[in-house]
Amino acid sequence: MNKRSALENNNHFITEWLISQDVDVFGTGDMSGYNRELLGLDESAKERLPFAISFGLVLSKGILDTIIDGPHLLYLHHYRQLNYRLDMIGYFLSRGIEKKGYKALPFAASQIIDWQNQKAHISHKHIGIISGVGWIGRNNLLVHPVFGSHVRYNTVLTDMPLIADRALDGDCGECTACIDTCPAGAIKDAPSEFDHQGCYNMLTHFKNKRNLGHHICGICIKACKGKR
Repeated sequence: MNKRSALENNNHFITEWLISQDVDVFGTGDMSGYNRELLGLDESAKERLPFAISFGLVLSKGILDTIIDGPHLLYLHHYRQLNYRLDMIGYFLSRGIEKKGYKALPFAASQIIDWQNQKAHISHKHIGIISGVGWIGRNNLLVHPVFGSHVRYNTVLTDMPLIADRALDGDCGECTACIDTCPAGAIKDAPSEFDHQGCYNMLTHFKNKRNLGHHICGICIKACKGKR
């Protein structure tokens, strides 16, 4: 078997496995294109595990439709269940890769390491970019061309040789739906002007006022529908 065929077989294994788990969105990326740090982990992991697998599950449209002026307990439960499912998919995908003789590192779908800057071990949305899944929208979230921001993501790094997908050449165009609905006024026309502190303050307000115990909102996520 030549090198190209071996790579295609590896990609086929990943694709078929993720499809078997009803994963809605996925792609593979080359970690040399990931220009962000790994918080709380040895930076050499990016060299030792040079390929990334980005995968996501679409949020229930029925749940999102119930979000009117902010998050509530039903949305919180749904959010947590998707994170749990994504964590388990990451674990079992990693085990499948390890059984083939390669190394793999699964991450948590939602685990904050740096609370002040709201950062995790790895940025799932930037892994999504290098894996051809989507682009960063005005709402500072990963935007999929079909599902918009209606997706929760997770990541697995591996040394299994893979064919990386190309980054998408896309943007939000003229759509300003998230700007029009953001209760904090944190979303601007240019993604680079996103007001992180203003967004976090609103999340804290919802967390305390609605007794959620979690920093979530969902308003701009609901607004960003893609072509769904």
